[in-house]
Amino acid sequence: MQSHTLRIWSAAILLGSISATPTTPLGKDSWALLVAGSNSYMNYRHQADVCHSYHVMIAEGIPAERIIVMMYDDIAYSALNPFPGTIINRPGGPNVYKGVKIDYRGTDVTPTNFLRVLKGDKQAMQGIGSGRVIESDRDTNIFVYFSDHGGYQVLAFPTGFLLASSLTNTLIEMYRSNRYNKIIMYIEACFAGSLFDGILPNNMRVFAMTASARNENSYPLFWDYSYRAHLADVFSFFWLDRMDSTRNGTFDQFFNQFQVLRLQVPTSHVEIYGDFSIGFDAMTPNHAAPTTPSWPDQNLYSVVDVPVFHHERMIDAARDLRSKQAAQQEYDLLVQGRKVFDELMEEIAKVATEGTGHTSSEVLVPFPPATPEISPCYESLIDTFARHCFAHEHHYILKHLRVFANICIMKLDAAKLEARMPSLCAPYADRVMTVVL
Repeated sequence: MQSHTLRIWSAAILLGSISATPTTPLGKDSWALLVAGSNSYMNYRHQADVCHSYHVMIAEGIPAERIIVMMYDDIAYSALNPFPGTIINRPGGPNVYKGVKIDYRGTDVTPTNFLRVLKGDKQAMQGIGSGRVIESDRDTNIFVYFSDHGGYQVLAFPTGFLLASSLTNTLIEMYRSNRYNKIIMYIEACFAGSLFDGILPNNMRVFAMTASARNENSYPLFWDYSYRAHLADVFSFFWLDRMDSTRNGTFDQFFNQFQVLRLQVPTSHVEIYGDFSIGFDAMTPNHAAPTTPSWPDQNLYSVVDVPVFHHERMIDAARDLRSKQAAQQEYDLLVQGRKVFDELMEEIAKVATEGTGHTSSEVLVPFPPATPEISPCYESLIDTFARHCFAHEHHYILKHLRVFANICIMKLDAAKLEARMPSLCAPYADRVMTVVL
């Protein structure tokens, strides 16, 4: 897929260099759906990304009444926020929380509600948040931006997962019902490419750009000692900063954005999927004074390592013995919980391969290729694990979802494993004292 992507991109650069003024699909008649899928102050950056993207969409010409925002909204006025009512997306940056109109907060931020809003199911959203949905038709262009954690063929929400199959089926339903003209999706998450690689059809006028390939983590950015949080994500920083910093009045084709971002993002491979004809269309960046982007001089940590890093910084920042002891206890519980998860997944791999001629190491290998055919088996395993072992808010499981995918790809007896899951998980669940991130 990567080589195919690069071939298309190379052709696009050649053709784009001689093309006429590009089409700009986003404007006053378009819709935008902006989603931060996480909660907790540790995930500050996701809501900061989304708040920043709101202002970029306004600058792009999309009216506020056509921008729908889903975010937990527990950051701006968190007791941990040293500047209540303020969210910034880069050191010394503006308050991007100011002026953002949030439609769905707290427990309303779910995969089900996201899909309902996207496909315009107004009746289903009555009495929930603002109740607003995307009211689109065959002539409507839609922009979707999502920032949070991800795993193999899933995006995380506070209490559930959005499955690649559910997203794809919704897009197919919308296509067949003439609910849009073009859809552009930007996804900031680990393993984001696995949502689309080998899954998203290339003939439905849907174009997706992801922060990472199907087998990669994404990375946070800008640890701030005052805010005690990462303020941004690497891919999103470069995309949003580009929209703020390019000279006003220019056209920035999606293919050109891809070219630049792929070179700028040093921590993962930015990828594109879907209908590449949309790549010739453009955004019109910088309805603000141009700025000069700069790369921060700091160490970068993969998203998987962020909770450990965060708790270490909390220990360092503690001002008295009691606070330090409390921070140390939270750190110890996190590390212990992760160790238990690792042991459990090794045991699951062992049980799944018993008597099969396969070894557990085959199941534990990372990052299987995307295969839509395994979806029923894979999704059933995820659901059983959530019901009998650990619920979805234990985001550390995202790292291990490949184990379930491999079990299905290898055609091992998933039903037998599911039957054993309650007794298999019980002793491990008893050893976990906190949400494992």
